[in-house]
Amino acid sequence: MNEYIAMLNSYGIEYKINECLKKYSTYKTGGDTKIMVFPKNHNELKIATATNLEYVAIGNGSNILFSDYGYDGIVINTKNMVKMRFTGSLIVAECGLPLSKLRESAELNCLGGLEFTEGIPATVGGAVCMNAGCFSKSISEYIAYVITNNGIFNNEQCEFGYRTSIFDKNKGEIISSVAFMLKPSELDVIESKKERFKKLRKSSQPLGKSCGSVFLNDGYFAGKVIDQAGLKGYTIGGATVSEKHANFIINNGQKSSDVYKLIKLIKDRVYNTQKIKLKEELRFIGKFDD
Repeated sequence: MNEYIAMLNSYGIEYKINECLKKYSTYKTGGDTKIMVFPKNHNELKIATATNLEYVAIGNGSNILFSDYGYDGIVINTKNMVKMRFTGSLIVAECGLPLSKLRESAELNCLGGLEFTEGIPATVGGAVCMNAGCFSKSISEYIAYVITNNGIFNNEQCEFGYRTSIFDKNKGEIISSVAFMLKPSELDVIESKKERFKKLRKSSQPLGKSCGSVFLNDGYFAGKVIDQAGLKGYTIGGATVSEKHANFIINNGQKSSDVYKLIKLIKDRVYNTQKIKLKEELRFIGKFDD
């Protein structure tokens, strides 16, 4: 690790030692990471990931659960990589750009397609890595190509699936920027679609500290089967299954372990009562006690 830090210093790349992870997750839980790196551009990202040490990249932290023990490796924080450029209907955006900023910029340039992302609290990199989507739409439908720390991938090479991609499967492949091909549209049409998706999200999703949907809707509606298992409102420590939408776990405490234990209980209860094996949509970072 000392050699890695010396390398960062030689290139002037920003980093922090023993950084607390709580403020980087929408659950607001987690221990410390040995080192957190803040690359400002593609070249710094390539340098920061040119190591045999274990690392993981994060964006807004809206789809992850950090361990209370922290992370014994390098966290690449992409918050400083927020540039974008327009070439006609093509937008190339860096990985740390909030998805909301990308959508707003597209709207201002009368480019439609991303209205369904209204309310998704992700960065470009995180959204593309997980192939974010809702209301039967996915962000992969609008991607021309992706640039990573190692190369360039066209849409087919990204191997997009339901809430997954090659970048999710290959942890060493970190998204640097993404090119979106959108369609010219009238501003009032874009605004109308955005408001419709906004109302749908507001009517179905609860407030509070959460990661969004905890489980995949993999041939079933996870919220429905969790509700049928009688788990709405079920609580472990500071973690509670939402009364409004059972696929949300709201955290009112300070421990990731409470959320983790509740996830395990939900999976066991749903399998025992309905023989359905729930699969997590969120990702675990660090070690968790079984």
